Amino acid sequence: MSQKERRRAPRTTLKDAFMDIYSIDTRYLKEYKGRIFDISTLGVKFTSNKPYNKYTEVHVGLLLPNYNSLIKVIGRVVRCEDKSNEDYHIAVEFKEDTYQQRIINEYIEVMKLWDKQLEIHKN
Repeated sequence: MSQKERRRAPRTTLKDAFMDIYSIDTRYLKEYKGRIFDISTLGVKFTSNKPYNKYTEVHVGLLLPNYNSLIKVIGRVVRCEDKSNEDYHIAVEFKEDTYQQRIINEYIEVMKLWDKQLEIHKN
C-alpha cells in the first residue's frame, strides 16, 4: 500500500546540511546536531540519536550549504520515526510565517535553479 503524500510545500533535499536542536524544556541548551534530509518553508526532516515526543516545541538552528548564516526558527515535532537502534527521523513543522521562512523559500528556489544549471551542463 502506498503511503499518503504529506508534503504541502515545495522542498529540497540537502547534502552536507546540519542543524542544532534546542528544546524549550532545557532552557535552550544545545541538545543535538542532526543531519538534514530535506527542508521546506513549512518544516524540516532530520536525523536524531534520541526520540522526540510529538508536539514538543523545539528551537532549530539550520546550517545550510552555500548559505553563510545560521537560520533560527521555532517549530513543533509532528513525527518521530524509529529507523534503527538509536536512529530516528524527526519531522518538525515551523510554528509561524517568519522572515526566516522566507529566507528558506529563497534558498530552495536558488537550489532548484542551481540543479537545473547542473543538468544543462551535464547534457
